[in-house]
Amino acid sequence: MELIRKTPGALGIEARGILDFINALEDKKLGVQSFMLIRHGQVASEAWWKPYAPEKVHQLYSLSKSFTSTAVGFAVQEGLLNLDDPVVSFFEDLLPAEPCENMKKMKVRNLLTMGTGHSKEPRVFSSDTWRYNFLTSYIDKEPGSIFTYNTPATYMLSAIVQKVTGQKVFDYLTPRLFEPLGIKDIWWEESPEGINTGGFGLNIRTEDIARFGLFLLHRGMVDGKQLLNPEWIDMATSRQISNGDPETGSDWSQGYGFQFWRCAPKDVYRGDGAFGQYCVVMPNQDAVLAVTSGSKDIGQILKEAWTHLLPAMKDDAQADNGLDALNDRIKTLEIPLVKGNKSHPGAKNAVYKISDNFLGLKKLSVRFQDGSVTLKGEFSENAMDYAMDSETPAGYGTWLEGGKALTHTSASYAYQEDGKMHMRVVCDHAPYIAEVKMQMFDDHMVLELSMNVSMGGQEKLLLIGIAEE
Repeated sequence: MELIRKTPGALGIEARGILDFINALEDKKLGVQSFMLIRHGQVASEAWWKPYAPEKVHQLYSLSKSFTSTAVGFAVQEGLLNLDDPVVSFFEDLLPAEPCENMKKMKVRNLLTMGTGHSKEPRVFSSDTWRYNFLTSYIDKEPGSIFTYNTPATYMLSAIVQKVTGQKVFDYLTPRLFEPLGIKDIWWEESPEGINTGGFGLNIRTEDIARFGLFLLHRGMVDGKQLLNPEWIDMATSRQISNGDPETGSDWSQGYGFQFWRCAPKDVYRGDGAFGQYCVVMPNQDAVLAVTSGSKDIGQILKEAWTHLLPAMKDDAQADNGLDALNDRIKTLEIPLVKGNKSHPGAKNAVYKISDNFLGLKKLSVRFQDGSVTLKGEFSENAMDYAMDSETPAGYGTWLEGGKALTHTSASYAYQEDGKMHMRVVCDHAPYIAEVKMQMFDDHMVLELSMNVSMGGQEKLLLIGIAEE
C-alpha cells in the first residue's frame, strides 16, 4: 500500500480547520504526540511533536484489540472457527472439573463484544496462567446480556486464534494484513504463556495506524485485492452491544462492535487505546485520522476532531487557503526542552542507594559531562516492565537519545535557579514523559519524579538517595 501526500485543499479539506485542530490540542494541553489525516486514500496532513518522529513505533495499548479482532475475522473467513463456538471448547485441557455455568455458555462472539457476562473485569494477569485464570473466573450474568470492558477477553481471542491456526496472532496477521499494508519492523508483546497479549502490547507507527484505518475504510480491500470479507468489516465496526445511553452524546456510549467503538458523529467508528491512541474511521467523509497521545483527557481529543476536522472536510474547500500558516505551525510542534542553566557548582558524579519504591529502583548513578547528564538505574528483579534498565543521557538545549525498544528515551536537562537539576525524559516509543527534579547535597540527594500519565495511577514519587562512599 503506497501512501501519496497531497495538500489538504487538493483533498477537499480546509487547511484552516486542521490548523484550528492543532491549536486547540495545544491550547488545552491535550498531550497529542502525533497525528495523520487521510482523505480519499491520500495523506492530507501529518505532524509529530519532536522528539516523537515518523520512524518510531508507538505503544498502542487497547488499540491492539482491533487488530486481534481482525485476526479472528481472518480465522472465521478461513473456516477455522465460528462466532458461536463455545469458548471452553478450545481449552478442554485447562478447564476445572466443574466450570461456571455461564462460562460454559460463553461464545467467541461474547469475547469480541465484551459481553462475557462478567459484571467486573476478572483479575487474570496476576500470575503466569492467564488462560486458566480466565476460565476459572466467576461469571455472574448471562453472556451477551451486559457490556463490561474486559481486556482478558481479548487475550482469550488471541489464545483461540493461536490454538486454531498454530501461529501467534502477530505471525498469523503478518502475511494476511501487515505485509499487504506495508507494515514492517514492528512487534507485539507476549504473555508468560507464549501468546500475544491481544488486548494490548502491539507497537507500530502512526502511519501504520493510518494504513490499518484505510484497510477498514475500504472494507478489507487493499490495492484492488479483497483481503478480508467486507461483511466482516461491516459487522465488526457496527453496534453489536449497548455500552450506555447514546443520547448522552458520549463517544463511549454509542455502542460497541467487535473490539471497535462507535462514535457520536454519524457512522464514525474507532479503535481506541489508553491515553489517546486512536484509529478513527469516517466513512461519510472518506477519511481516516490516526493519533498517538499521552493524554489525561482523551475524550477531548475526539471532541476537537469533531469540532474542527469534520466541518473542514468539504469538496468545495478553497484550494489551500491557510496552508502556509498550517505548515509553519507544524514546524513548531515539540515537547519543550528544559530551560535553565547548563551547570551548577554542586553538580558531581555520584552513586546513590535509593529508598524503597514501587519502581524497584535500588541504585542510581549520576554522571556529568560538558553539556550532558546521564542517569543509570539498577533495578530489582521484580521492577516495573518499563523501568529504565539502561543509561539515560540528557542534553542541554537538545535531545539526547538512549536505550532501545520499550525503554528508548530522548531527554534534555537544565539547572534551575533553586539549584535543582531538571531532566525531561520522553519515552518516545510510548506515551510517557517523565519530569525528574534532583537536588544534590554532600551525602545524599532528593529526587522528585512525576509522569504525564500513569497506568497505575501513581504519577508522582519522592525518592531519597544516600551517597555511596
